[in-house]
Amino acid sequence: MDSDRALFVGPGDTGAGDVKAAAADTSGAFGLVETAVPRGHSAPLHVHRHEDEGFYVLNGTVDFVCGEERFRAEQGAFVYLPRGVPHSFLGVSEEEARVLVFMLPAGLEEAFADPERFGEVFERRHVKVVGPPLTL
Repeated sequence: MDSDRALFVGPGDTGAGDVKAAAADTSGAFGLVETAVPRGHSAPLHVHRHEDEGFYVLNGTVDFVCGEERFRAEQGAFVYLPRGVPHSFLGVSEEEARVLVFMLPAGLEEAFADPERFGEVFERRHVKVVGPPLTL
């Protein structure tokens, strides 16, 4: 998509994995994904070399770790996770949490579109796993 064109994604218009905006839509500026975080689900502690991430909690509660800091984010909270700092998240609410994930620049949204490709996308994007997932 040309960077001088608007992007509109209506309810239910997302593609695979609830990708709202992909690299092709934003000239690589950012990716945006809506995703579920079930209770007990956590990514392994990892570091992005090239991407910053932001999480906006739509509903539920999610814990975040970034370096030595830990945050409990509830509906309406926003968490920014800068590149180069080990981080992870953990679903802690009884009900499944939903979050919007911003990736700047774009690229990692590919992993959400096809979760079986997480490892391949992380390797290609130089994301390094540095620890285990968080636990309840």
